[in-house]
Amino acid sequence: MKRIILSLAVVFFSLGSFAQNNQGGIITVEGKSSVKLAPEEISFTVNFSVKDENYKQCAEMSVEKMDEIKKLFIENGIDEELIKTNSFTIREVQKYDPQTRKSVFDGYEANIPVTIRTKKDYEKNDKIFELIKDNLQSNFNLSFALSEEQMESVKEKLIQLAVEDAKQKATVIAKSADVQLGKIKSIQYGEPRLIGLRNSNMELMRSETMPLLSASKADITSVLSPDEIEMRTNIVIAWEI
Repeated sequence: MKRIILSLAVVFFSLGSFAQNNQGGIITVEGKSSVKLAPEEISFTVNFSVKDENYKQCAEMSVEKMDEIKKLFIENGIDEELIKTNSFTIREVQKYDPQTRKSVFDGYEANIPVTIRTKKDYEKNDKIFELIKDNLQSNFNLSFALSEEQMESVKEKLIQLAVEDAKQKATVIAKSADVQLGKIKSIQYGEPRLIGLRNSNMELMRSETMPLLSASKADITSVLSPDEIEMRTNIVIAWEI
């Protein structure tokens, strides 16, 4: 009786091992996609700073300067909601004293970038550039970016292209390995990401370079041709075989 029970146990164990060894395999493939878009948004950023020996006075001067810059644009017909100030810093400044050969206190400096973010087809872009060029003695840069609408509009296309890429790769692998693709076991999706965010076509310009630009007759938006900005995504799909 013990010998029969032992034999049955060996049979069941063998059947279990056979079932495990004959489980279907899996092919896991990463599909990739990318789309290039011409940026629709333009950002004009004025980087100004004020300095004073007194911390409170430095802070008050910076607020006054920021208000002055905003009024310049608003009074010239630039929409107020386009004008943004996203950061404000005040730091202690040191200078080198040749007599003591040490760094000594040299007051406080406030740095504030004021940005006007518009669309490329905004009719007053050239006016913004003229106002900066003719009135503000400060560092300035101009950059381009994709709008939220642009990024949302290509999400579905990016996913479709990534899935097609994964299918194509998996089909080639299965054919080469002489197996057939079965059901999809899992899908992992990565959010679209930007490559080359905020491409800039104008380097940081200092106030001393502004007079050189005053003789220019061409509109700034017609002269600049921003590079396309690339969006990418990936998707990982696993198939039974």
